[in-house]
Amino acid sequence: MNEIKEYKVLARKYRPQKFQDLVGQDLLVEIITNAINNNKLAHAYILTGVRGVGKTTTARLIAMSINCQNRKENNCEPCGDCDSCKSTVVDSNLDVIEMDAASNTGVDDVREIIDNVKYKPVIGKYKIFIIDEVHMLSKSAFNALLKTLEEPPEHVKFIFATTEVKKIPITVLSRCQRFDLLRIEKEILTTHLLDIVSKEKIDIDKDAIALIVRAADGSIRDGLSLLDQAITNQNVKIDSASVTKMLGLADREKIFYLLEKILEGNTSESLDQFRKLYNLGADVIMIFDELINVVHFLTQLKIAPNLKDDIYIPELERMKGLELSNKLSLNNLNIIWQILFKGYQELQTSFHLFQHGEMLILRIIYLYDGSTPDDLLNKINEKDDQFSNETNIQNKKSVNNDNSKILNFKDEISKPQSNNVINIRDFRHFVDMFFKNREGLLHTKLYNDVTLITFKDGEVVLNTGKINDQSFNRTVAKLISTWTGRVWQVKSSTSNLGKSLYEEDIINQQNEIELMKNNIEVKKILQEFPGSRIHSITELSEVNSSDESKKLNIKKEK
Repeated sequence: MNEIKEYKVLARKYRPQKFQDLVGQDLLVEIITNAINNNKLAHAYILTGVRGVGKTTTARLIAMSINCQNRKENNCEPCGDCDSCKSTVVDSNLDVIEMDAASNTGVDDVREIIDNVKYKPVIGKYKIFIIDEVHMLSKSAFNALLKTLEEPPEHVKFIFATTEVKKIPITVLSRCQRFDLLRIEKEILTTHLLDIVSKEKIDIDKDAIALIVRAADGSIRDGLSLLDQAITNQNVKIDSASVTKMLGLADREKIFYLLEKILEGNTSESLDQFRKLYNLGADVIMIFDELINVVHFLTQLKIAPNLKDDIYIPELERMKGLELSNKLSLNNLNIIWQILFKGYQELQTSFHLFQHGEMLILRIIYLYDGSTPDDLLNKINEKDDQFSNETNIQNKKSVNNDNSKILNFKDEISKPQSNNVINIRDFRHFVDMFFKNREGLLHTKLYNDVTLITFKDGEVVLNTGKINDQSFNRTVAKLISTWTGRVWQVKSSTSNLGKSLYEEDIINQQNEIELMKNNIEVKKILQEFPGSRIHSITELSEVNSSDESKKLNIKKEK
């Protein structure tokens, strides 16, 4: 009767047995192998990095190499056939002592190591202590280890591995050579998984591999474990749909579609798509985690458009991502990401995840109350280049200042003050109305001290945290209603999104100055007067409004 061979998971089956098999750690391998070949080994090493990048594997390889009985001169690779190598692989080598600090955290555990230090190795040249997750040792345990770690016997080597190097006392770190193992780049991890897939004769889509690589987040062990799981779930062919279902992810295509509808301001379709994802089994927190990742991907595409040619990203994501990123500015993407990230944090402690998710979607759609955040942000930043043409048709109405008759504010603004209703195009136009009507103090506060949150015809929401006047909103609403001939509401918000008009103008002028520096005539002037700089650019009020002439103010540095 044939004995059934025990299945070995891929992470164990393909664990590196030589330095050349280590993936994505070229610099570490170069330094360690040179040290072994030149016999310049340190007495203590500390290996740090995220989970699954090869810390414990590297520690075992170092132990195998320096204790290998058949290792050739000027060759760091262990033979793998001698008694020392074989026993190290199966964790039975008396000279290689592994300890899990997560389970052995106390002083007594460290004292056991200290007691073993004085005994010489049995098989190999060195007695090697590998302590995994060393940051879990208690403070007293670290203190007990310090003296031995500083001056160990010549036959003793310490190798520490940790994912939390910041938790290790500096006194311990200073006594060790430190190596930071890098996250495995997605290209390298993809190539490695494809190589294993080929060896195992597994039929799998490249898009499915891309999903596994993304979920692994730079960890080879996680990537192999997920690949193992995918093989178990799917006996024939592994496609992206099965991997998506296995990982509990929302279908990436549906996430792009959801974001597209949100950006279009299509409330009903956005909420309908969100509900469909939820009904298909996607976790609400995972949906918003995916939305955050997609917005980040769109930002990357905005900064580096060449990313659309990256073959390691699924084609659908590249094409759809490029289409969406072209419709948005970086500022928009930043604002949307902030809303999603804040909402994601809120979801961690929420008891009504689905309802909370719907409200987060509405929060993005109605941020600027328009078809897309980009369109409305452009309205906020639009310059008032047509204002001079409209002032000729503005019909002011005098305000009755009779103090003997007190009118209710609501009743007063509900009555049109003029037959000609003046439309306010944007917030800058709104603020300029106070300057034109000689309300200098209010104009200054609106220009310098308030931040616009939302603006629409008849209603403006402001962050008035810097304003101490409790009647500020009421006064502003009353005056603007009087001047425009329609009812306006002015509300306050604690949101920190956006900038004041003063801050916007400073940024715009700095941008204009940078552009002006490239002007040929300006370059000649700056070269003619060394030490000079462009201080500001002022529009000439004397020229026609259609003329874009500027007055350049140049100052010499003291």
